Amino acid sequence: MSLIGSNVWLILIAAISYLLGSLPTAHLVTKGIIGKDVWLAGSGNIGAMNSYRLIRKEKSTKMGIAGFALALVGDMGKGVLAIFIAKWLGFLGYDPLLALIIGSFFVVLGHNYSFFFKFKKGGRGIAAVGGVVLALNPLALLIGLGTLVVSIFLIQYLLIARIHWGKFSDMFSAAGSQIVGRVGGLVIALVPLYFFGPEVFLPTLAADILVLIKHIERVKVYIKGLANR
Repeated sequence: MSLIGSNVWLILIAAISYLLGSLPTAHLVTKGIIGKDVWLAGSGNIGAMNSYRLIRKEKSTKMGIAGFALALVGDMGKGVLAIFIAKWLGFLGYDPLLALIIGSFFVVLGHNYSFFFKFKKGGRGIAAVGGVVLALNPLALLIGLGTLVVSIFLIQYLLIARIHWGKFSDMFSAAGSQIVGRVGGLVIALVPLYFFGPEVFLPTLAADILVLIKHIERVKVYIKGLANR
């Protein structure tokens, strides 16, 4: 079969990855623990951080962190599975790099615009991207995560001029709410990931574009809030 003919199978990779991404892990975790819909809290985002906020409010900080961890593992797991499937089905003869890019892009697309919520609700895709990078190269994930964390707390300090280092829950909340630092970290993290080669950089870039698009409105609201202080 020709390469063009083999690449038709990439439609299958896109479909599987999208459906995987659409699984609303944070919603299922939150619903299972407190019986409420995760989009009722905070930003209305279907993600691990919103699970933490709602479960913490209804139960306790420890339960909130446990819910966060479960949702995070589930969301990252979707990214890992998408890449695993793209590699595993490589015997179909399609372009392997293109398959990784498509798998990465569509698993985050599904996470951000879930089929199960009529494409109207979803997360912001950071955890799913983390799963993608983990599957591609664990060292790249550590470097990217380190860059993201440093960016979040640096911007938090520069914009807010304070960080409550002594209280874990305050630091955890700051990490979740510091939207400008998060976006900056995602962009800066692409620099070291570039040196891991196209098989890591390009799939991550494809997914990051969707994550950044989903953050645009939150960044506008955050900056407007700072301007009105």
